[in-house]
Amino acid sequence: MVSGAYLALWIAAWYATGLLNSLGGASLWYLPAGLRFCCLLVLGGRGLLLELAVIQAHGLLLLLTPTGMEPVPPFLPAPPLWWLYGLFAPPLVYAVVLLPLRRWMRDSWDFTHPGHSLLFLTAALAVSALAAVAGTFRSIYSDPMPLTPWPDALLSGLIGDFIGIITIAPLLLVRVWPGLRHYLRQGRWRRSCGSTAANGYSDLSTTLILALALLLVFGIPWSLDLNRDFPLIALLLLLPLAGLALRYGLRGAVLAVAVLDSGLVLLIALFGHGEDALPYQLEMIAIALMGLWLGGAVEARNRLIVRYRDFASVSNDLLWETDAEGRLLEASGRLAQHVVLTPGQSWRLLLSEGLQPHLAALEHVLIQQQPFYHLEIALQSPGDAPRWIQLNGLPLWDESGELTGYRGTAVDVSRSRQAEALLRNYNQDLLQEVSERTRALHQTNDELAAKERHLQVLLAAAPVGVLELDSAQRCRYLNANGCALTGCTPEQAQGRYILDFVHPDDRDYVEFIWQINRQSDEVQWLEFRLNRTSLWCAAHWINLCHSDQSMDGAIMVLTNATARRQQDERLWTLAHYDALTDLPNRSLFWDRIGQALRRAKRRESGAAVLWIDLDGFKAVNDSLGHAAGDALLQQVARRLKNRIRDSDTMARMGGDEFAVILPDITESESAVRVATELVASLAEPFDLPQGPARISGSIGVALYPQHAEIAETLTQYADMAMYTAKHAGKNQVHLWNGG
Repeated sequence: MVSGAYLALWIAAWYATGLLNSLGGASLWYLPAGLRFCCLLVLGGRGLLLELAVIQAHGLLLLLTPTGMEPVPPFLPAPPLWWLYGLFAPPLVYAVVLLPLRRWMRDSWDFTHPGHSLLFLTAALAVSALAAVAGTFRSIYSDPMPLTPWPDALLSGLIGDFIGIITIAPLLLVRVWPGLRHYLRQGRWRRSCGSTAANGYSDLSTTLILALALLLVFGIPWSLDLNRDFPLIALLLLLPLAGLALRYGLRGAVLAVAVLDSGLVLLIALFGHGEDALPYQLEMIAIALMGLWLGGAVEARNRLIVRYRDFASVSNDLLWETDAEGRLLEASGRLAQHVVLTPGQSWRLLLSEGLQPHLAALEHVLIQQQPFYHLEIALQSPGDAPRWIQLNGLPLWDESGELTGYRGTAVDVSRSRQAEALLRNYNQDLLQEVSERTRALHQTNDELAAKERHLQVLLAAAPVGVLELDSAQRCRYLNANGCALTGCTPEQAQGRYILDFVHPDDRDYVEFIWQINRQSDEVQWLEFRLNRTSLWCAAHWINLCHSDQSMDGAIMVLTNATARRQQDERLWTLAHYDALTDLPNRSLFWDRIGQALRRAKRRESGAAVLWIDLDGFKAVNDSLGHAAGDALLQQVARRLKNRIRDSDTMARMGGDEFAVILPDITESESAVRVATELVASLAEPFDLPQGPARISGSIGVALYPQHAEIAETLTQYADMAMYTAKHAGKNQVHLWNGG
């Protein structure tokens, strides 16, 4: 819809310009230049695309227009290349100036700002000059017989575009663009400030006044035969323009400029004054410049007045002014409705009876003719209580330096004064209550301090370590016994993460247990080794919770469990290891063989059991004594253990019988080879403290799962195979063959 309206407006402006030119040679301006300037300035790149589309549509319309209906000379006198140049060169040269300017200004044009107005006029002059140069260049090189010399064409194009821009663009920017922008953003037209009827009345009044002024300016010189001096007489149009700008501000000024310039162009065409085009163009420029600057200045003044009026209405209760004798001249504001203020009344008669602390100061500054600020005085009020106000005033001087009076503001401070009185009455009770509360707090604080000292003594003397953690599991407190257990000073422990106290080998387990009990409110228990001291400790801890169930840390009690752990380990070792040879005993053997068979079954691999019986051990024991027998058994254990892998298990089954568990054995040859190496090792002489000794060994071998899948059966088959080896001559290996 907006694009269609712009196209219609552009074509109408173009045809109007051509029509006026054909009537009387009065084409003093180029209206499409103002439309193009405004379109590119407010829409940017989108405006350039819209302008190019409008120009193409207009060119197509000209192609379809019958020759007899053309309002202007043919549009296609030049070759196609120059025709395209004529279409696209003007909007492009406009874009060269306006697009960077729009990006720099960020859509913040304000003609009440003199700098913005000057920048607008500079941009209008720049684009007019570039467009005139481009048009003159086309005329020189595309038309073999130019009608006018190129300097005149250049000047005419520059002034025509410039007048069209400064007349039409401000009208569109001030009166059309705000509503159009609101429509593009919100989908509906914005209601203008003030009532619609008032705006319509001001526009109608402006149009009628200017139409009458144009008729008078054109009619009087024509009736008096002053046509030669008519361009000079037209300057009288500046008077109604100034009056309308002062009356209606910027909106009225831009409308007045458009009406005056349009009326001048129309009347000049009708009266046939086209030969005086340049003076009229200069007058149109003067009208546009005066309307723009005067309207902007009046609008800026009006905004300033409204601004200060609004500030005064929301920030002050009373605006007042007195003459040099102190008689009230004017009073306005909310407070003036509640206090009897009569013009001509002396300010002293307005004072309330009673103590006025700032009255002497007010009289002093009035005598000295100085300004005063924040002076509080009491005025008479229709009620019983006086109304207190805070006065601010400035002296007023005439041109001769004589004092003419005072002007200032006042703020009602009655409520704050009443509040101060209430506070003074309440102050004693409040001080007494604060004193009692302070004594109670001191007593409570002393009790808490005593309890804290008592608790610190208990913690320092406690035979356990006490560790307090914050919500991030970092140390907040560690007592003396805790420092001894962890090997850290209180300073070193402060802020240390809980896992830093744990031995590296136990950290994964401790972290796992800690995480799964993070939200528990019950007492938890855990044992682990400490990092620095390697001591075992038993830790009991409980999580601390806020009222909203969020965690606030934990309290952990540490006890030294090293001695108990060592005792448990000794008891376990005595229960599972042979005291003489330090090899696993029968009990641990059965546990290990069960593990080996379960592992072999899970991995679908094999295992072997070797049953060993010493040959000739009784003879050594009888000849050299029991001590020699014990020493021999110890050396046998060391020799056999050195011949097997770390993953194998060597156990003493009792007397001179030993057993070996070989996991991950799948072939009988591997088991027989190990057994053969052990037999060869036992056949070597032993050097005992009681003298040299020689023995041998008989070994039976049974395989899982070839021979049996149950530990007891497999061990029995190995034992039976060992007896077969003994009966076969000893000092040899026999593989269970199922016989």
